[in-house]
Amino acid sequence: MKASVQYNDFKGTVAADISDFLGGPSNGDDLRSIGKYFNLNEDRFTIVGLSVYGTTNFYVSLICVDKERSSEEKEHIVSMSYDIENEREILGILFKRLHIVLHDRYDSKYPSLEYDEEVRFSDFHETEED
Repeated sequence: MKASVQYNDFKGTVAADISDFLGGPSNGDDLRSIGKYFNLNEDRFTIVGLSVYGTTNFYVSLICVDKERSSEEKEHIVSMSYDIENEREILGILFKRLHIVLHDRYDSKYPSLEYDEEVRFSDFHETEED
């Protein structure tokens, strides 16, 4: 499963560390901890992924195997949206760190390279005074 939006102007990767609130030695640093936070019915569903979509009005979906609808031949995978309307700080609850890296969608050179140095924007550009 890959992230996708209407035009896919940019593509990239993402990495995240689970928050200390959810993870840690007693809960584990895995998707199951996120499923527990949302009170996922683990008798029926096994969480295998997480989707966060949107900007101001974003939503979270748990990507799960539905054990009741799965067969030996094929797992039945669902994207189960979760209403976070009253949980605007959900990213801070789920993740300690979140890193998103994007490149132009047709770029085949730079996504595979690493940068040589970290610099500050302000060292090379003047900023407007308030």
